[in-house]
Amino acid sequence: MSKMSRLAKLGLVIGGYIAACLVAYGAVYINDLFMDPAVLQASSGMSAFGDLILFVGVFGVLALFPTGLMLYFLVRKFLTR
Repeated sequence: MSKMSRLAKLGLVIGGYIAACLVAYGAVYINDLFMDPAVLQASSGMSAFGDLILFVGVFGVLALFPTGLMLYFLVRKFLTR
């Protein structure tokens, strides 16, 4: 069984966070496509806060995977010493 290098593990974790960020940005973008422009103009602050909540929620759920992967790599490293 081949071992992954530290750089590959780091790239996998950072890539997971980048992917989570891009998907969350896409969710906010798609949500804005379906919003009525008059509503966006009339209540821009509330709309921005809703976009923030959507982004943080989607990113938070999707960031669980790279966080779990990072913890797995760290625990496995310290248990095999």
